[in-house]
Amino acid sequence: MYGMMDIELARERRRELFREADARRLGRAARSSRMEKRVETGIEVRWGLAEDEAGVADLLQLNGMPRWVAFEERFIVAEKGGRLLGAVRYRTESKRLLLGLLVVDPWVGERRTAVALYSGTVELARELGALEVVVVSAPDADYPEETGYRRAGRGWSLPVPSEGGERQAGFWRALLHLWGTRAALPFYRFPR
Repeated sequence: MYGMMDIELARERRRELFREADARRLGRAARSSRMEKRVETGIEVRWGLAEDEAGVADLLQLNGMPRWVAFEERFIVAEKGGRLLGAVRYRTESKRLLLGLLVVDPWVGERRTAVALYSGTVELARELGALEVVVVSAPDADYPEETGYRRAGRGWSLPVPSEGGERQAGFWRALLHLWGTRAALPFYRFPR
C-alpha cells in the first residue's frame, strides 16, 4: 500500500516535529528563566483591593483616561514599596482569566512594570483554577510575548501550568499541537 519512500518521509517528518517541539520547550525554559530574573525586581503583583481604587484612578488619569473606570472595573495591580506602579483590567470566564487595559505610571518605566504584571498574572490565574490567561487588549509593544504568551488572533494567550509545571491539555489537543495544528476543538461532549 505505502512504499518505502512514503514511510521514510513520514519518519523524517516525525523526527522534524520532535526537534521543533524540543526547540519550543527549550525556548519556553529560557523565557521562564528570564521571567524569573525579571520578577526579582521587587515588584509585587496582586489582586486589586478597594483601597487601590484611588491609586488606579490616578494612573488612569496620568494615561489620559477617565478616573471613573477605576471604580467600575476590576484590576490586577503591581506595586513596589507600597507605591502603585501599574494595573491591568481583568475579568474571568469559565477557566480563563482575560486581561484588558494596561495602565502604567509613566515615570517608573513601562516595560519593567508591564512585564512584571503579565508574568505575575499566571500565578494569580493558578489561584483561581484557570487553565488559560488571555490578553484581549494588547499594547502596541510585545510585552506579553516577552513573558511567554503566544499570539492568538488579535491578542495573546498563555496556558497556565499546573503546580508541577506541566500544561493541562487533553489528548487530542496535545496531538494536534504536536503536529503544528491550532484547530479549535469544542470543550463540550456530544450527547450519546
